[in-house]
Amino acid sequence: MRVEIINTGTELLLGQATNTHLGYLAQGLFGLGLRVERQVTVPDGPAITAALREAMARAELIFVTGGLGPTSDDITRDAVAEVFGKKLIFHQEILDGIAAKFASRHLAMNDLQRAQAMVPEGGVVLDNAYGTAPGLIVETERVIAILLPGPPGELRPMWEAGALPWLKKKLAGRLAPVHEITLRILGLGETRVQLLLEDEVKALGPIEVGYCARPGEVDLRLIGPDPALVRKAGDLARGRLGDAIYAEGGVTMEETVVLLARAAGKTVATAESCTGGLVASRITNVPHSSEIFRYGWVTYANEAKITELGIAPELLEKHGAVSAETARAMAEGALRGSDADLAIAVTGIAGPTGGTPEKPVGLVWFALARRDGPVDTLQRNLSTQRETFKYMASQIALDLVRRALVA
Repeated sequence: MRVEIINTGTELLLGQATNTHLGYLAQGLFGLGLRVERQVTVPDGPAITAALREAMARAELIFVTGGLGPTSDDITRDAVAEVFGKKLIFHQEILDGIAAKFASRHLAMNDLQRAQAMVPEGGVVLDNAYGTAPGLIVETERVIAILLPGPPGELRPMWEAGALPWLKKKLAGRLAPVHEITLRILGLGETRVQLLLEDEVKALGPIEVGYCARPGEVDLRLIGPDPALVRKAGDLARGRLGDAIYAEGGVTMEETVVLLARAAGKTVATAESCTGGLVASRITNVPHSSEIFRYGWVTYANEAKITELGIAPELLEKHGAVSAETARAMAEGALRGSDADLAIAVTGIAGPTGGTPEKPVGLVWFALARRDGPVDTLQRNLSTQRETFKYMASQIALDLVRRALVA
């Protein structure tokens, strides 16, 4: 079954709102064995009708998001009625429901709301628990169109409670499940991963191999109709890539670290300079992080490194703030000032200024100190784009903690 998504809204094309619908709907559809083949984004107005006509020539299942409200630019239901050759029928019960929602919020309803009670003839109405615009399902003998509201806070509950159950029932017996494994890899580029294993994976049988690259890392995606074959491909990849794999599925690095630390009964402290507290922030974004996270220092200035972490001024004068020696002293100071089992430190030059030929922008030093063990240091040269640099540095810092926890 060919699936397309039409996202409507001038605000999306002006960059005033971010379109999150594709990722959300595509993941939900993949769980049914369906894959989105095409997505288009069009402004409010006549472009919706044109996009619908084009999609109907190719697809059997079309999702349209947005344009179901009561104002003059909300024409999705009108466009669908025109393209599908359906009359719009007024439903008093829908308008009564909208009126009840207004009354419950002590708001006055105006006549424009009547537009939301119009339904293409024969259409299925999807209740909107968090807004006033109902969703709609319209069919012909060949095509299904599912119309969902634009706000994510309305679309997602409607998908879960209404559209998804309807689709499962409608397509029962017609859907072939698809099986997938995603391995998250740090420190290897996508071409290196491909050279290491793709030929062997494809030799196993019908396996689709895909890559999603981000700065310093890549997701390896393995998809196929046979679950045993996909598992075998995953095992092959794990054996070849080893501890470069830090997680599977959508699990983040910080979630992995918190999970491992909780399982090991270990605690962590952080000492950060160039990342400005991002490492600690990412750890504390994870539920139950209070069980493993003890202290975090953001010692951006040299004075903070001296007063908060006990670093000798002479060390900073001799080696500079961005050095193996300072990173080590920061980690040791964090360990000394906390009751943690592990302390991670990071210091670098985020740019765009501040670099020298000896210490260029993007240079970063890490140190991992253990309560009863050695201190490891690591140097990396990362992106010179400030926000990317900070994220990459935090990712490597967390990975050093991860590796210490599984060692």
